[in-house]
Amino acid sequence: MDNFTDKIAVVTGGASGIGLGIARALAAAGAHIVVADIDEDAAKKSAEDLRGRGVRSIAVRTDVREDDSVASLFDAAQSEFGGIDLLFNNAGVYLGGEMRDCTEDDWRFVLDVNLDGVFRIGQKIAAFLREQNLREEGRGGYVVNTASIGGFMSHGGGVAYAASKYGVVAYSEAMRMDLEADGIGVSTLCPGPIDTNLPASDRLRSDHEKTGGVSEALSPFIRGGMKPDDIGPIVLSGIRRNLPYIFTHDDMRESFQARFDSVMDCIDRIGEPS
Repeated sequence: MDNFTDKIAVVTGGASGIGLGIARALAAAGAHIVVADIDEDAAKKSAEDLRGRGVRSIAVRTDVREDDSVASLFDAAQSEFGGIDLLFNNAGVYLGGEMRDCTEDDWRFVLDVNLDGVFRIGQKIAAFLREQNLREEGRGGYVVNTASIGGFMSHGGGVAYAASKYGVVAYSEAMRMDLEADGIGVSTLCPGPIDTNLPASDRLRSDHEKTGGVSEALSPFIRGGMKPDDIGPIVLSGIRRNLPYIFTHDDMRESFQARFDSVMDCIDRIGEPS
């Protein structure tokens, strides 16, 4: 997809952080935006900001953990704009801490938003994009699922987050292959440190769930990182080039190389005497 003028974009987690940065880049490129976020007041403010940039925008309170909420988002986008061209599946949360302290509530909270939420939104809108393409041949479409550099490199801290983002990478790779024949592109966004509200994810948990990991553990790693408004143009450039992966930082090259070298080494050692 080269031209974003008058395209309709749905951005989950669009009220702040990476989502808002993407939405502002889309507005600058002439797209109209559905801001989907669990924080309705923030979503409304963001939609107002986008309208002030000369495009149409609506806010829809969306909890990606709930099927009915996802259906309402889809219906609102359809009702207001009559179609969807781009999905930015970006809503996410974080919990960190030692792996040994990770509880089942921690695990369920993170996976339900970061992986199951991506699936709930992705399956519904991907099916719609296919049908829309059949009705309007050549319209195309694009999906960007937000993973993380943590979707390639795991560690003991934030194990649920890493597992969820590994899952998003796998889901996106499968989706890219599945939708290619329909003329719909898919990229996996893999940000490095971005200065967002992710360390405040605990606010979305009920009191009885707040055991084990804590979201504030992420703060030292992202404070002072890339500003969200800087990521939007990177993402749009990745879409224009139909990149399978969109990275924001190149200072992790050695870590990636070490990981894949280790994988290849183990493959090379198949059949090696013990």
